[in-house]
Amino acid sequence: MHDLIYGLGALAGWIAFTYKVNHLRQDWSNTALRAMVAAFVFSAVAFTLTVGPVYQPIDAALGVPNLTKLFIHSSMVLFSVCVLHLLAFWQYPAPRARQRARVYWAVGLVVVAAMSALIVIAPVHDEYTIHFWKTHAGETLMLWYLVMFLVALSAGLLAIAYRSWRFAALTSELPWLRRGLRVTALGALISFGYCVCRGGYLILTSVDIRVDPLVDIAQPFASVGQMVFFAGLTMPSWGPKTRVDQLSAYRALEPLWSALHDAFPEIALHSPADGDSIAVGDVNYRLYRRMVEIWDGYLALRPYLPASAASGSGEPAETARAIAEGLRNRQQGHRPATVLPDRPPGVRDNELTWLVEVSRSFATVRAAELDHA
Repeated sequence: MHDLIYGLGALAGWIAFTYKVNHLRQDWSNTALRAMVAAFVFSAVAFTLTVGPVYQPIDAALGVPNLTKLFIHSSMVLFSVCVLHLLAFWQYPAPRARQRARVYWAVGLVVVAAMSALIVIAPVHDEYTIHFWKTHAGETLMLWYLVMFLVALSAGLLAIAYRSWRFAALTSELPWLRRGLRVTALGALISFGYCVCRGGYLILTSVDIRVDPLVDIAQPFASVGQMVFFAGLTMPSWGPKTRVDQLSAYRALEPLWSALHDAFPEIALHSPADGDSIAVGDVNYRLYRRMVEIWDGYLALRPYLPASAASGSGEPAETARAIAEGLRNRQQGHRPATVLPDRPPGVRDNELTWLVEVSRSFATVRAAELDHA
């Protein structure tokens, strides 16, 4: 049963890796997507090495009993580092995300180095045992080793659950991205059940209470959690709205976004110079960020919009003309001092369709301005 449970987790990891590496081939410069693929690899390697028919030959080839456990646990720590790296690109502009990623990797590598030192000097290499936790968790050096492992893994899982759920609340216009983020959060929490069970076992063992079933109960949490987690991260590409449709909408928003970005560069989470890095959902997430940034630009432009924008119907063509006039007013330093709502009147329920129409009308207005210039 142990090999079946972890074998399913390994299979899910390699499927997710194969699926996303195809996207990575098309966008190798995407730092966040590289972090996602790396997370899949580390998780898949960890689960693969845990399967008995794989674990035993590798452990025998190393010539040091139980040393393979270090590779398994280190892979899971590095998996959590990749997740945190990924989260940084969800939340922050690329330069700041890179700074945070460097910190995460530094801490992760220090943890792996400390774990390596502990397991090398710990008295766990006399004979091979498949029941590693039950046999060695009560030893002082191994207790510290396993605590560091669980803390690092828990940090990554809880962070991704929080960040995924938070972003899901902001993606109403992209239902498959929203579903994927919620499933990702669920998978991370299920996986955290592994840490809870194993952590509880360590706590009880430290006070001389043995509850060995906790070690076994943790296994399905790990495998099922990872399968749900991987499904969530790949789900945005499953929806009936194809990547071509999403990419078409993304490109249609370019004229409006570019004009607002030129006027207010601070609206961009990722600047064009950073390759428009994205994290989850590829085009879905890119499209979501562009919509958010357009609204941020509109809010920044409000003091310069004409009075007609407050009393108009909010039709796309009318809104496009108001934005074009507002940009001219800003360039000329003219502020009509009109109090406007956060969003123009008449915005339809399908916000994405409305924004695409506004952007296309805006492109027409700008083209007419150039013709008369």
